[in-house]
Amino acid sequence: MKLIDSHCHLVDEAFDNDRLFILNDLSNFAIKAIVNPATNLEDSKKVIELSKKYDNIYPMVGIHPEDIEDMKDSDLKELEKLAEEEKIVAIGEIGLDYYWKDDNKDKQKEIFIEQLELARRLSLPAVIHARDSKDDIIEILRDYKDLKIQIHCFSDDLKTLETYMDMGFFISIGGVVTFNNGENEQIAARNVDIDRLMLETDSPYLTPEPYRGLRNDPRRVVEVARKVADLRGMKIDKLAKRTYNNTKEFFNLWLKKQ
Repeated sequence: MKLIDSHCHLVDEAFDNDRLFILNDLSNFAIKAIVNPATNLEDSKKVIELSKKYDNIYPMVGIHPEDIEDMKDSDLKELEKLAEEEKIVAIGEIGLDYYWKDDNKDKQKEIFIEQLELARRLSLPAVIHARDSKDDIIEILRDYKDLKIQIHCFSDDLKTLETYMDMGFFISIGGVVTFNNGENEQIAARNVDIDRLMLETDSPYLTPEPYRGLRNDPRRVVEVARKVADLRGMKIDKLAKRTYNNTKEFFNLWLKKQ
């Protein structure tokens, strides 16, 4: 069995005490690669530096909607320079988040669109954060159907899932699918096209059962795979193979050997 965690914040300070141990332990959980998103400019730099030390860590660069208030005018230009690094596999995590803050919607949209334009210029996929913002996400992304799009940690309803699939997007499922109240995620896990499905932990957040309440880490993607396989009536090995290949192809990981 082979797995890829398609979204893990490995440079988060929550991993400062045991990051090396976790990375050395990945092979015991059949995890062959980690795709590491960024949330701001400094985070992007850290993600790149970590990826240079490990062949199986693949970096993204991007500015998360929760981080746009702290941006400098020069950040987007510097982000574009970072995005030209050889090992970068996507622009992310970018998007709109109206859950925590909805009085800066225009600013969020502006920064989101500028980063989508960056992805287009560099022919890179975009990894999307969408929280309480699906209508605006859909409206904006209708102009970017030429991009490869992953909706990270999908949590919306079946109608939204069907819209995303009609638009050609990939759907990533995280640890909430294991929760008793993770109904939307479970419906998505059953209904998403198997050729568009990816798995993630979003660690150190969203720890799956039976480890809920503890800090998450990329090894827990096995629990996500186990639950999704069960929901789909598949053997975990078969689900792992399909999602591994989907993730590898989406991010062009086989072209990024270091």
